[in-house]
Amino acid sequence: MKIFLDTSLLSDAHLLTISRELVNSQQSGNNTFHISTITHFQLMWGYLTAGIPPDRYAAFLNKIQIEVIPLTKTDAENAANLKPSKTDLLDALIAASAKRYNATVWTRDKDFLKFLPQNKVRIF
Repeated sequence: MKIFLDTSLLSDAHLLTISRELVNSQQSGNNTFHISTITHFQLMWGYLTAGIPPDRYAAFLNKIQIEVIPLTKTDAENAANLKPSKTDLLDALIAASAKRYNATVWTRDKDFLKFLPQNKVRIF
């Protein structure tokens, strides 16, 4: 199963908890983990703005073998068709990328239920 990890799940405070879940999930099946370039940008911006080296985040990406997925023109068009509010623009883009991969989004954010069916969103 393809799984997109959302920014809300990967903040420094939650990284240790989610790391265990990801390793267990990886070992138990054919799960692959991905993040959108949007999520990658948000995390890098957060670390660098706070003056925190993103070393643990980079090590996490490598350890779990998380692929950063680029946005496409089609993702942008599909996200626009979802007609998100201004506050949901980034979530709509992430959801559109996840849809392209027929992936499930793991998140702490219920807003993804606006854009994806309930069986494609796992809320922690």
